[in-house]
Amino acid sequence: MKIEEYISKLIEHLGFEGEIEIKIEEGDERVHINIQTDEKDTALLIGNKGETLSAIELLTKLSFKDDYPDKRIVLDINQYKLRQEERLKEKALSLANRVLETGKSYEFRYLNSYERHLVHEVIANEIGLESLTSYSEDRDLGRVLIIDKKKNA
Repeated sequence: MKIEEYISKLIEHLGFEGEIEIKIEEGDERVHINIQTDEKDTALLIGNKGETLSAIELLTKLSFKDDYPDKRIVLDINQYKLRQEERLKEKALSLANRVLETGKSYEFRYLNSYERHLVHEVIANEIGLESLTSYSEDRDLGRVLIIDKKKNA
């Protein structure tokens, strides 16, 4: 079964009746699957806080891991994840600037590993944030990402 057919059947089993268009872009490290549909139909496919989208992505990853052993499968619907990533990066920049101004560290809670990776990337690579660092710590409620001034800065 091809990945497009699998996703179509999975979405059909969710009770989704709208039209979808599946585009697959295969790169060196990733297989990016973008599902396009009418904006009014996206809520069912994305779910609360992206939970349905994450579940569809996980099932697809598990089903096709042997077909793409060295690539990360990423699934997005109407560029929802892309927009979320951009918002997270903007928030990270804003909070980093607040840390620079106030000198007080900031803690991000409830980020998944990929979201923490994005914030770490922003802090490490953004011009003007060289005096800041970011690191993750284990806490009672899970991993926390902290943006702070470097000790020697």
